[in-house]
Amino acid sequence: MFDYSYTAAYVAAKETAILSKEALSRIAADRSEALRLLSQTGYGGGAADSASALVDNEMSSLRAFIMNSLPEELYSLLILPYDAHNLKVLLKCSVNGADPAPYLYDNTVFDTEIAAACCRGGEFSLLSENLAKLLDPAYDNGLLSSPFGISTECDRAFYDEISKRAASAPDVAAEYVRAEADGRNFISFIRAKNTNLDKDSFKALLLPGGSVPAELFAAAYESGADDMKAYTFGYAAHDALCAAADKLKSSMSDVYDSLDNYAYSILEPYRYEPESFVPVFLYFRKKTAEARYVREAFSDGGAV
Repeated sequence: MFDYSYTAAYVAAKETAILSKEALSRIAADRSEALRLLSQTGYGGGAADSASALVDNEMSSLRAFIMNSLPEELYSLLILPYDAHNLKVLLKCSVNGADPAPYLYDNTVFDTEIAAACCRGGEFSLLSENLAKLLDPAYDNGLLSSPFGISTECDRAFYDEISKRAASAPDVAAEYVRAEADGRNFISFIRAKNTNLDKDSFKALLLPGGSVPAELFAAAYESGADDMKAYTFGYAAHDALCAAADKLKSSMSDVYDSLDNYAYSILEPYRYEPESFVPVFLYFRKKTAEARYVREAFSDGGAV
């Protein structure tokens, strides 16, 4: 059994140093000093020539910490989306002939060499039986030969994997996973509307495992709804998705903040339970939000 007492104390101390959106906006106001100031905080190890590199370094360290602080049945719920990214990179690079190495994440559940071998052979059982059940037919049917097919098939397969693993996890972890899927489906809904994506392509984007059935997102999209408010009443995510829809009037950054707050609301009531993994989940989510704030603050579009 994992002893979470030290980890909970460590996380409690580290949380106070997480950079806020407002702090990052101030830091990024003067671009000539921005990287130096960010590096001085120790973010990303403080030795990189771009904010993006600092973020990558910080998130790599975060994944390593998570994987050392939780058993696999829990850390995989947080880390597997990074494995999905790696598999998408490997498949896309196998199509276009590019070198995948610069785009791959380290500290993931599956070894990238094993994942690369699966991509070369079109057989994914070395990852998991469930992933093979979903990805092998997609490979055979040619769905993993185009960028859109690779992205949608891999994302759906990995969220199916995460959902199945969450089914045997503690209730709060399973609820967190459902909330994450709901949030990602809502973001896909908004992006699809903004780009006038056709309905079939939108359906392909929808992830399994949320509290709101994917069919409801599809129905709302086909009806031309501006948001999900009329479709999610009675579901656990209803209030959160309504709040996120209201934030559309300000910015997508605020939409993401609203979805983060939903995840926090699921985890916070359990953070002080004895021998709880929840502080680690909360720390991971807050650090992930911080990474988004850094990217936004240092983007070409300016501060968040």
